[in-house]
Amino acid sequence: MQQNKRAVVSDEKNIRHLGQKLMRRHRNLCVYMLFGFVAALINTVAFMILHQWWHSAVVISNTIAFIVSNLASFYFNQKAVFINNVDHEHSTWHKLVAFFTYRIISLIPDTLIMLVGLSWLHLNALLVKIIDQILVGIFNYLTTRSVFQKQEHTMIERAKIRLEQQKEKHEHKKSNE
Repeated sequence: MQQNKRAVVSDEKNIRHLGQKLMRRHRNLCVYMLFGFVAALINTVAFMILHQWWHSAVVISNTIAFIVSNLASFYFNQKAVFINNVDHEHSTWHKLVAFFTYRIISLIPDTLIMLVGLSWLHLNALLVKIIDQILVGIFNYLTTRSVFQKQEHTMIERAKIRLEQQKEKHEHKKSNE
């Protein structure tokens, strides 16, 4: 009986340790998801007010909701989400321009999803907006990380390093033959 209690306590301790390790490793993703949900909620509420209550066109409602929610999102990301390994080399204005450049790219599929869902498929506006926010949110996380976190190397530099490592590995393998 005592042995079983020790095993359970040990298992609980291991699970807690694993959970803490996962949280440390994926902290930014977890916090981003929380604040991303808040930003998506702001986007959805703004869109619904503009489109459903004020009867604005889909594109206008979606664009205004996009601007409002992304200003909030920029603030959340800079102040609460990406606080480890932060890029201090670039100014807030530089980050804001880079952030909105990526986000404008995501506005294209965002608007297309809304237009197709509402105008062509005649689906419920709230349902389409929720689906839209999930799909666009995934893209936004990937691009937002690159704006706020310090990047050790650019993608091209990382590719060059990998090629060099593969070349060295291949040469080492040849010399051992």
